[in-house]
Amino acid sequence: MLLDNLGRHSELYAFPRETRLIPYLISSLDRFGDLGDDGNFRRLWEEILGMTVFSYANNNHRPPLPEDWRDYPRDLASVLDGVFRYFAAREGKQRWCEKSPQYAQHLTGLAQLFPRARFVHVIRDGRDCAASFNRRWRRTPELSLYRWKKVVREGRRQGAQLTGNRYMEVRYEDLTTNPDANLRQICTFLGVQFEAAVLQSAQPYLNTLDLHSTDATPGSLRPNSGAWKTWFAAGSIDRLERIGGATLDLFGYETAMPASDYDPPGYRRKIWTIRDYMVQFLREIVLRLLGRNKKPWHVILSRPFVAYRQRSENKY
Repeated sequence: MLLDNLGRHSELYAFPRETRLIPYLISSLDRFGDLGDDGNFRRLWEEILGMTVFSYANNNHRPPLPEDWRDYPRDLASVLDGVFRYFAAREGKQRWCEKSPQYAQHLTGLAQLFPRARFVHVIRDGRDCAASFNRRWRRTPELSLYRWKKVVREGRRQGAQLTGNRYMEVRYEDLTTNPDANLRQICTFLGVQFEAAVLQSAQPYLNTLDLHSTDATPGSLRPNSGAWKTWFAAGSIDRLERIGGATLDLFGYETAMPASDYDPPGYRRKIWTIRDYMVQFLREIVLRLLGRNKKPWHVILSRPFVAYRQRSENKY
């Protein structure tokens, strides 16, 4: 949602996909050797340009290697910046934004890679997150709530380590209830002038209080919170609050269990994780066969590899 809003600003380009790959590239950079060597540096360029997420965003065509690639600073940040700027330039922009939720676990590493980057951490009621994941992808609510509490705490912990006004928290509920004031603050934080265009959204589910409506039209942001109260039965709510009650309370959300911080056993979380990935992967295949999923086959079939790569870099 926020990515869509910011991408409407005249100075900001919003990359349309979650890359989920930068922490992996950071950890595997050594295998490219000395980037001062043209061959090694070109291999890095070619691997990044060949990644599915970039070709998919480029109408299923691999982005071109810049003619002046040898003149770029010999580091990972410059290559990634060059690829994102390729997309941004098509809209006449230079600054770019990217949104991968699990990057909240990697803020310090990303901040070191991009010394001028700024980070906006959007925090939403974990019960609404669990409801959304369950409704859209059939994810196990208890696992979603567990991961939510771990990731938002980790994001805050790492954000506190960043100096120079580089980290900002904003609650999803505040943003959708009072978008004007909050988006003005975000624009100030990002160092750009506020523009009314950022108050618009192309995401229809943000423009109706009926989450099951298919008739919503794009427009201004509207509140879209509290669905968990009707989506989950009382017993499910109790299980969720037992897992994340303390974290809900920490971030200002009302809960019947403000001191509860139960972690489900590791073996159970592993079973839930495997099941959730299988369900989502098979569901995408079925929807593609039925013509209800327009993603290219190579994107769908690469999902398990992308998920594995992301999971290998994430703690939660």
